[in-house]
Amino acid sequence: MDSYYKLVFKGEIAPDKDLKTVLSAFAALFKISKAKAEKYFDGKNYVLKTNLCKEKAIYMNDKILEIGVICYLNCEQDGNNADSLVLNENKIKSGPVSKERTTLSQHVTSFAGTKDITGFSIKLLLSDVFKKRNDKELEEYYSVGTIATTPNIGTITSEFPRPWLFIRLFGLMLLTYLGFVYSFEYWENLKLLPGLIFVGTFAMPLSVLVFFFETNLPRNISLIKVFKSVLQGGILSLILSLLMFQLTSDLNWLGAPVAGIAEEPGKLIALLLIANAVRYPYILNGLLFGAAVGCGFGAFESAGYAFEILLNEGYESMIDNITLRGVLSPFGHIVWTGMIGAALWKVKKGRAFNISMLFEFTFIRVFLIAVLSHMLWNSGDWMFPWLIKAPFIAIVGWIVIFSFINEGLIEINEIKLLKSKGDLPI
Repeated sequence: MDSYYKLVFKGEIAPDKDLKTVLSAFAALFKISKAKAEKYFDGKNYVLKTNLCKEKAIYMNDKILEIGVICYLNCEQDGNNADSLVLNENKIKSGPVSKERTTLSQHVTSFAGTKDITGFSIKLLLSDVFKKRNDKELEEYYSVGTIATTPNIGTITSEFPRPWLFIRLFGLMLLTYLGFVYSFEYWENLKLLPGLIFVGTFAMPLSVLVFFFETNLPRNISLIKVFKSVLQGGILSLILSLLMFQLTSDLNWLGAPVAGIAEEPGKLIALLLIANAVRYPYILNGLLFGAAVGCGFGAFESAGYAFEILLNEGYESMIDNITLRGVLSPFGHIVWTGMIGAALWKVKKGRAFNISMLFEFTFIRVFLIAVLSHMLWNSGDWMFPWLIKAPFIAIVGWIVIFSFINEGLIEINEIKLLKSKGDLPI
């Protein structure tokens, strides 16, 4: 028996596409009005075409993907002969794209309860990194986030973010750190060591945090607020984590992995204490605030390790530790707390925090990813070799992060669409 396919629309567009352009192209492709086309862009899944042969299905799928609409093919043995764009009021159960093998990304996003990453490429992400910028552009770029400088949601781009400032900050901090290292090794002046430790342990975490600042497309959080969150969130999360270690002392038999059970709740509580204003309602806001807390925690912790190793093992060992923890920092605390923040803001939906939100499955599943990743990270080689588990944890973490960035873009598009229809106040 020949196989037939149905074309299913997920109610989403590729993050690098503009909603108005996609709506026009979608309406033209199916020969319907723009008003009718808008009905399909509500985040639900709809059947667009059924009873398609394989060749026709692939052709239609490619045509729709070209205009930036996210869809997939489902195999069906007996089509219903519907041959026009018919609205299906019943939501279709989620499933893998066609019958191909499910990817790691799809496994991770399925477990995390996030949407699969679409329209993403590293080349697109880094496409603006080496563009020349003048001082005026730099000042305008980071002078956002106050009540007076927050852009209207209707003017925000729908394209996938293209951050570039984070690379320049990292280059500046790396040069500063190397300057401290060279100066100390040449003159052996102890007064240089505090600056060396501070810059060395903050260079990478702070640069990654600026990456999250740049991906916060609503542009409603200022750099001052971000750095304030780093300092407040960093010290609060350290204090709360130390208290959590006391409360979980009965689990010390776990060894180093107990840190995941103690530190992730500590950082979560710190996040709730410093960033619970309803003025910051978006998923991307939660991602940034979580990353700020993780940045502060990770950098202060690294500075503590560096100082301890300096006292016990000497200067060379300290430099090795700063280098190693710097290289690994983009895959640890800043990512884990970032995903926790994004998941919590996804549950909050612009509302004031309520303790019941912590028990919603949408949040719990992401929180578990962070805790289990942290525990596995600290588990040593007795479970998995480091060279296997470290890349795995890193990839899983950033899949979750990019899926939340994708969801943040979808959230912004939905709000823009509602406002354009007059369903929300401008």
